[in-house]
Parts: sequence; C-alpha cells; structure tokens
Amino acid sequence: MSEKQFPYKGWVLTPGFKPVEKTFVSRYGYGWHDADCGKPFRTENIHEDKDSAIAWGREELERQQAALDHRQANIQKRRAALDKAAG
Repeated sequence: MSEKQFPYKGWVLTPGFKPVEKTFVSRYGYGWHDADCGKPFRTENIHEDKDSAIAWGREELERQQAALDHRQANIQKRRAALDKAAG
C-alpha cells in the first residue's frame, strides 16, 4: 500500500485486535503512513478492507501461538533436565 495517493482509507487492527477504518493523510517515513488521528501505522499493517485486516490478524495470532508453543517446549525440556538431575 506504499504507492497510494493521499488521502485514502484503509483498515488496521487496534492493539486489542479490533478492526477499524482510518484515513491516511501523508507518508510518515519509509514504510509508514500517518493517519488523520496523528498516529503513524506501518504500511504492512494497513489493509484494503475489513476482511483482509481480520485475515491478517488471524495469521498474526497463529505466528504468536507458534512462538509460544516453541517456548513451552523449551521450558518442558529444561524442567525435564532439572528433574533428571534432582532424581
């Protein structure tokens, strides 16, 4: 979405993963666009429509879950090593 003419409307997710429509008024910097509320958003987080914003949010949650699963596996390995050393 970096080649857009300003102003334009796009969809983003709030930190609570609620999709909201924003109007983007200018380029904030490389890879960022400034919304009319004054907050900059990364262009990769700006979506054409609500459905694509929701789909991106679901993919992001899957990436976060995979990272947590990996960390949980490491914790279980460390716990097993401690149990083996103690027993």
